[in-house]
Amino acid sequence: QAISAQGSVPVALPLPFGAALDSEACCWTAFGLMKLLSLIIYRWKEDASVEVTSAYELASFSFFHRGHIKEFIKFHSRLCVNRTAIGRRLSIDFEKDLGKCHTWVHPQGLAAAALVDAEYPERVALSLLSQAVRAFLESQVGKWEVAQQDIALPCPEIEAMFLKYQNPMEADKMTKIEKDLEEVKGTVMQSMDDLLKRGESLDQLMQKSKDLSNTSVQFYRTAKKNNQCCKMY
Repeated sequence: QAISAQGSVPVALPLPFGAALDSEACCWTAFGLMKLLSLIIYRWKEDASVEVTSAYELASFSFFHRGHIKEFIKFHSRLCVNRTAIGRRLSIDFEKDLGKCHTWVHPQGLAAAALVDAEYPERVALSLLSQAVRAFLESQVGKWEVAQQDIALPCPEIEAMFLKYQNPMEADKMTKIEKDLEEVKGTVMQSMDDLLKRGESLDQLMQKSKDLSNTSVQFYRTAKKNNQCCKMY
């Protein structure tokens, strides 16, 4: 179900990072920064997309929690990409402006997901996806098309782009002259609930996911039991 940005419904995002963020006072908004956490490229397959390269920036989080955070980023990014149709773009809102996951599936079957905080400009994030997919298609011909399981193809172009887009204001200089970007006009705004199929729950999907270790699932259960929620993904 497609809904407008104005009509998007915030939903609970059961990510167990609240205690860590509270205790270490590392909520991003405290620093007034706009964060780009991850960029993951996939060979798209409905409900079974295969990761082919990725980039992360998790320095804001405690070293001891980065492993769990990375796993939950991988889980949500893959879920969002799996539920994005070929040729479509989605922007998925998390509860209480915690952040967004932007996705884009190229007609050739290459997909990208960027997870950002609520302050990161949508236009810049969508521009990143378009440029990243284009660069990967050009530099990795014949290397990703038959991937059947997650791999980590070295791609300096993606790494450099991810670093550049850490500063969205600088990156925006390249895109702001295009006031009506096709990426923005064709993007569907959704909530996490809109991605779930009838009868599904995030808890069930977590149990089945290969992206989450038993330790991370237990970490989530403990946080949920203690009624702790993430202040900022």
